[in-house]
Amino acid sequence: MATKPPAKPVAPAAKEEAPAAAPPKSKKMLIIGIVSLLVIVAGGAGWFFTRSHAPADAHADAPKVEAPHEAKFVSLGENFTVNLQREEGDQYLQAGITLKVLQPELEEKIKATMPEIRSKLLFLLSSKKPSELQTIEGKKKLISEIIAETDGVLGLSASPAATAPAHELAASGAASAPVVVAPPAVVEPNPKGVVDVLFTSFIIQ
Repeated sequence: MATKPPAKPVAPAAKEEAPAAAPPKSKKMLIIGIVSLLVIVAGGAGWFFTRSHAPADAHADAPKVEAPHEAKFVSLGENFTVNLQREEGDQYLQAGITLKVLQPELEEKIKATMPEIRSKLLFLLSSKKPSELQTIEGKKKLISEIIAETDGVLGLSASPAATAPAHELAASGAASAPVVVAPPAVVEPNPKGVVDVLFTSFIIQ
């Protein structure tokens, strides 16, 4: 009996087609790194601008508060003694006057112009009637007029016409014509000038 030839070995099955090659792992890591870096840079920039600009804006918006000046009290020297306008006989006024100012440099300026200030105030006081000075309203009006006269000498009055005292207005009109003086408007003292007048004595006799 003839011998069968040995069977040929079966060829191995063809390998299945490999799936599509995936992107290299190193490329994925590079993309993730870039994205992370952008996020960190953006966050850091936001933090920097928030920290650097917010306090500056807060300081810019804060109003500057000027430190208040210490009040100075300047005496106008010895008491004023003047004859008042005649009503029921001869009467005179004796008054001690001290000025209150807030600007330190005004103290020396008042002392330098003291003769002119005293002269102006002597005319003002001697133009008053006793009845005008016996009421609180009359004394307040006199204080306003003293402030106006002093500020005028110091070159701080806003308008000479507006602050002219009654005795100057009366002198400028006709002697025979009656002078009608309207009640003075309440005017706030100029903080750069005399802010108040204090009477250390006020005697009418």
